[in-house]
Amino acid sequence: MELPGRRASLTPARLWECARVRYGTLASAALLAIAVLRDSTAQTYALALFAFWWLVPTLPLLVLAALRRKWRSAAALVVPALVFVTTWGPSLAPVHTEKQDLRVATYNATHGVGTDGVLALVHDGDPDVLLLQELTGRQMTLLDRQLAETYPHRSFGPRSQEQGDGDAVLSRFPITAVEPVTGLPEGARPADLVHLDVKGHPTSVFSVHLASPCLLCGPSGDRGNPSGSTAQSAAVRVAESHRFAELAAQRRAAGDLVILAGDINSSELNQPLGVLTSQGLVDVQAAVGRWPHLTRGSWPGLARVDVVLVDGFTPLRIWEGPRGPSTHSPILADLALSA
Repeated sequence: MELPGRRASLTPARLWECARVRYGTLASAALLAIAVLRDSTAQTYALALFAFWWLVPTLPLLVLAALRRKWRSAAALVVPALVFVTTWGPSLAPVHTEKQDLRVATYNATHGVGTDGVLALVHDGDPDVLLLQELTGRQMTLLDRQLAETYPHRSFGPRSQEQGDGDAVLSRFPITAVEPVTGLPEGARPADLVHLDVKGHPTSVFSVHLASPCLLCGPSGDRGNPSGSTAQSAAVRVAESHRFAELAAQRRAAGDLVILAGDINSSELNQPLGVLTSQGLVDVQAAVGRWPHLTRGSWPGLARVDVVLVDGFTPLRIWEGPRGPSTHSPILADLALSA
């Protein structure tokens, strides 16, 4: 014979409330682990990278719990829901409609898959300045010929000896100088600082591709990943971010406008984005985005790892282009020259 209290404890409503409480508690614990351990372990790096997907249910569950006066569930969900709203809530803000002075696009074209995705992006998106990552020597040679008329000013950066790919900046505006980025940590991909003249405004442009993660590597890393293990590659990305943020601040102090865009192998809750925006760079997605733009992986995407950051421009609009043959979606942004 079952006791009435025992039957009540096993009702679907009771089990559902327990599940909400447990989910909220686990989400809060995961956020605490991310805050303490940052990107130093494979687990916390992955949790931060894909946080959009495991935090998105917290908001509707919190609203439902409040409407049904399930205060225990609401208390467990409030912290992760607040993190979700403050991190991705700005994506619901209305978009600006002013006429742009400049359209920028960034695209990790993916090592060795050809140039069709880049050509489609140029045809459909018509960016004035195009920043590319993960180009092989063959892709660089093809694009240099295929886009010579569209972009009379082109800079193809040095390629990583270990991975065989590099970055590029293609522009309708004159390139006035190109210089190598110095002071990057060991394990970082080489990069260039490209100087443009945008309608009479000196502009410093960085096409960046931060160190790749190695989630399945052991403590000693992997031969195929020059930045090492999960903890080592995380440290490299943070050090790269500090250096790029420092250089961007220096160029802005010298009077340049600044564009820094590319694949940072990190999303909102990982460290690099916070480091990059700590010295004045503005995340265009956070400023005017209307959708999370999860650029890595097949639709609807796994994480937002491709970004456009600016200083001295007013962000107007940002959107995601067709993925093409790449493992990333391109990101396009309309910018206005700040008054």
